[in-house]
Amino acid sequence: MLKASKFITLLLLVLGSSSAFAQNGTKNLRLYDQRPVHFGFYVGVNFYDFQLRMKEDISKVPDFFGVRTEVSPGYSIGIVSDLRLSHHLNLRFLPSFVNTERKLYFDMIDPYSGIRSEQERIIESSLVQAPFELKFKTERIHNHRWYVLAGFTYSFDLASKEKLEDDLIFKLNSSDLSYDFGIGMDIYFEYFKLSPQIKGFWGFQDLTIPDGTVPVSGLESTHTRGMLFCLTFE
Repeated sequence: MLKASKFITLLLLVLGSSSAFAQNGTKNLRLYDQRPVHFGFYVGVNFYDFQLRMKEDISKVPDFFGVRTEVSPGYSIGIVSDLRLSHHLNLRFLPSFVNTERKLYFDMIDPYSGIRSEQERIIESSLVQAPFELKFKTERIHNHRWYVLAGFTYSFDLASKEKLEDDLIFKLNSSDLSYDFGIGMDIYFEYFKLSPQIKGFWGFQDLTIPDGTVPVSGLESTHTRGMLFCLTFE
């Protein structure tokens, strides 16, 4: 996850420099947090991966020897709808579009050549998401405040190939549900609020489709996991 660590470093630099820039001696957007409802948007970089659980004894699985994953960055965009519940708590709905790519490498016997090799399977996903989350905020300190997020996300993959009959495709269920946790900072400028944040998510629905192929035969379960680094403008 070297790429992810670079983005974490970049996001922290953005957060620190933006916070310093916002401290201009006056309190910006004084009544902003008193609004019952407000809107915005976010853009971000995501790193989707899989949490793969192999069969307990793969030595008993014919032609299957192991699997590894490779993560590539994708992008996420969404709309922010924020409802104020109390001084420290907000309910948020963020309809989003996510594009991402994941790669799996199966150590297996090729069913066509009969030779053991590492077989690549590429999963390209175009996800429509409906995240709901609670935002817990600290007290505002001049022009910034910290917050944490907790919620869940329903995802539907528009690019899913779950119904195709092709042994060279690693198929996944098109629907998924995950729980999410994040941390970030609200930074108040004169005319808008900027919020850099880091969020992790873990799917609790098994996406495996038992199609009888060698890659699937060695897996007990397939779950989504990943991270999102984004900037929210409100």
